[in-house]
Parts: sequence; structure tokens; C-alpha cells
Amino acid sequence: MPVSHDSRFHALQPEVRWHDRAANYALLQTMIDRAAPHAGDFVLLPEMCDTGWTTDRAALLGGETLSWMIETARARNIWLQAGFAHQLENGRFTNAAAIVNPRGEVKAIYHKHFLFPGEREGANAFVAGNTLHIVDCGFAKICPLVCYDLRFPELWRIAAHAGAEVFTIGASWPSQRQEPWRQLLVARAMENQACVVASNRTGSDPSHRYVGGAAIVSPLGVRVAEGSETDSHVSATFDRAEIDRVRAEFSALRDLDRALLGHCEVVHTR
Repeated sequence: MPVSHDSRFHALQPEVRWHDRAANYALLQTMIDRAAPHAGDFVLLPEMCDTGWTTDRAALLGGETLSWMIETARARNIWLQAGFAHQLENGRFTNAAAIVNPRGEVKAIYHKHFLFPGEREGANAFVAGNTLHIVDCGFAKICPLVCYDLRFPELWRIAAHAGAEVFTIGASWPSQRQEPWRQLLVARAMENQACVVASNRTGSDPSHRYVGGAAIVSPLGVRVAEGSETDSHVSATFDRAEIDRVRAEFSALRDLDRALLGHCEVVHTR
């Protein structure tokens, strides 16, 4: 991705500790510092990076992840997106991704729309979201998504039509489906003429093994950066001009049939 803007994206791929928030907060802070983001850069962490992917109510209660994000983003003067279980007023949880700006202001909390079978069944099932968020970070309009959302292009299309230029998706995507992960990231970038920044964890939990594969994909579907299982993060400079050029020179987004699009509420935030 040619350099035309100082802002960079950093996608981390931590070995998340199972049900251990304190250990994960410490690990993530170390990894963020290792990525060495500049002021105003955007750092992406994976789905449920504080506990590992789980619906265990005892593990989800009492979380301070949003407060940790606010403190971390403000202290490092960065944009920060992280996945965690967000408790609603009725006591139930969503599988969420929040974006916090460098001043420590929460700009969006996205609730995962497409729940995986294991998180939509049983007494501890998550609540599915029905709203997309597009956050104007000044250098790009960003749409946060979570893991299984990657398989459903209709959700991405609505966001692209509403102005999304960069999709930031955090995941706990297991190793047995790693190649679909790689291919779907490219497909979502190409069909929406947008950048895709993706973070996936490493390590294992009682159910799965994870091999990372954090990636930054250009609007032409080029993997600008892609992590191996042993990498801690991938980084790339955001190219404002490339998105503008691709969308101006090839009219795929302008030619879409809007009558075929479904409906989802889209909230725009600056």
C-alpha cells in the first residue's frame, strides 16, 4: 500500500489467556508497545481479547475492559478497537467491539450481528446486534465488525454503501478454517473496494487452536501485510489516495443495485 498518509493500522494477534483478564490486559499492553504506534494510529485487537471466546457467565461478569481501553488509548494517544462481552441493562451480554479515540472517548460499541451457533444457543446465549457503526477517524471512515460477520457479504455491502472505507474485524477464528479466513478477507476488500484490517488470536482454548493470520488488505485485494503464527502484529500505512483512485476508476460501488440491499440501521460518528 503506497504511503500517502501518516496514520497507520496495527493488527495484533495475541495468545489470549483463557478467562484471565489481568494477564490479558498486561499482555496486550506489552504487545501494543511492541507495535510502537505513533500518535493517532489505529490499533486493532481480536474478538473477546480479554477472556478468550466464551459464553461462560462467571468469566464474563465484572469485566473492566472498556475502562481499560479508555485508559490505554488515552495514555498512548491512539485509536483502539477491542472485542469483549458487553453487558446490557437487562443483564444479558453481546459479543461486542468498541472503538475508543485518542482522547479516551468511546465512539462506538458494535454488537456482533451474526452469532456463531455456539453463542446463540443455551441459557448463556448472546444477544445479536442490529446496528452498524461507521466512525470517521479523520483519516478514514471505519466500520467495526466481529469474526463470523466475515461470512456474510450483505452486512458489509450495506456499510460500504453507507460510506465505510475501512473494515476493522477482530476474530477468534480457529486454525481448521484458516484458509477461508484468508480468502474471505480478500473477497470482502475487493467487492467493497475498501481496506480490510483483521486481527485474529493465536494459542488455544479448551475447544480450538488458533494460528493468527492478522492481515491488512488493500481495496484491490492485495494482502499488504499478513502475520504468521509467530508474529505479534502486522502494520501498514493507510493510503487515502488508493481508495479514492480505485473507487473513481472502477465504478463497481456506483453500479450496485440498491433495491437488492437489505436494511440495517447505520450510525455515523465523528
